[in-house]
Amino acid sequence: MRTRIKRENRKSTALSLSPEELVIILPDSASTYTDLNKLLNSLPHLKGPQFFIPATKEELHALIEKWVNKLQVQPKRIQLRRMKNKWASCSINKNVIFNSLLIGMPIEFVEYVICHDLLHIKVPKHNKLFRNLLSAYMPNWKERVMGTMSYILPENTNEMFLKALKQIIIKTEGEVKC
Repeated sequence: MRTRIKRENRKSTALSLSPEELVIILPDSASTYTDLNKLLNSLPHLKGPQFFIPATKEELHALIEKWVNKLQVQPKRIQLRRMKNKWASCSINKNVIFNSLLIGMPIEFVEYVICHDLLHIKVPKHNKLFRNLLSAYMPNWKERVMGTMSYILPENTNEMFLKALKQIIIKTEGEVKC
């Protein structure tokens, strides 16, 4: 899995996990090595792989049905196919596509992806209403995502992040003393 770090004009740090890469999105203001080290220390879940129960195709279909009923949404079409950059996709026409790579992923993460994308039928954008509804339906969604990252990422992730972050600082600010 590739790890990529990028900067954006934003207030907080974000992580984006796609089927092929982890992207760490840093605010432009996070410019010192100390700030970036704090970020890594705030991610204690990234210490190494943990045990998980992989989702089967049958469980995937059952979870989709469960969340369609729970969210009271009616997707026009649900499809399962391989996707390179997304775990799922929901169109404005209420067509939902789930990545076939979800089969074999931790079931807690699969359930989060299903809930997240079916919720887009009600709220298309990632706005405050969306985040509040997601938290109401699945209060532990952040832990589910972070738990999956700890399964996917290698044990030396923190060291890899530190090296990559240091390179970004050197490119943007010049040499950094550690």
